[in-house]
Amino acid sequence: MPNYNSLAQRRKRYLPVLGLVVAVLAVPGKSQNKLAELDGLPVQLSGQEILEAFANVRDDATVQDAAETRAVNYWYADGRFVNRWSNDKDSGSVIGSWRVKGDLRCITIISGLPDRLGQESCNPVFRRGNDYMSFNADGSVHGIHALSALPLVPK
Repeated sequence: MPNYNSLAQRRKRYLPVLGLVVAVLAVPGKSQNKLAELDGLPVQLSGQEILEAFANVRDDATVQDAAETRAVNYWYADGRFVNRWSNDKDSGSVIGSWRVKGDLRCITIISGLPDRLGQESCNPVFRRGNDYMSFNADGSVHGIHALSALPLVPK
């Protein structure tokens, strides 16, 4: 798995975004990230930003590595997630857990993807405008995500 924590490696990474290759300079420090954001470049989220963005949200995703696949993910602050996906050929659901490790979002599948059960994968999350982008271990785009807050449920 690539070491996304190395600043030199992050500077050299190129990410496919909507059919274009955009050079990404994911540099720690708010002022430099704000500059990249103003230029329309994706900005890598810090661990704290991942926690804040993905706690108790609905995530409407367009999966990039599976043609014509849409997904709705529910990310809960307690570390659970539920995924419901569909395309013209099939549909299904995945249940798992998530956490932050450094500046990466890590997920572990509990059910729904037999080949990945119990295997943790940790990858960066980027934001561009109001959209978030998740990546596969090989650096390819996994999904483009639009987040919205989940309604609060009284206890």
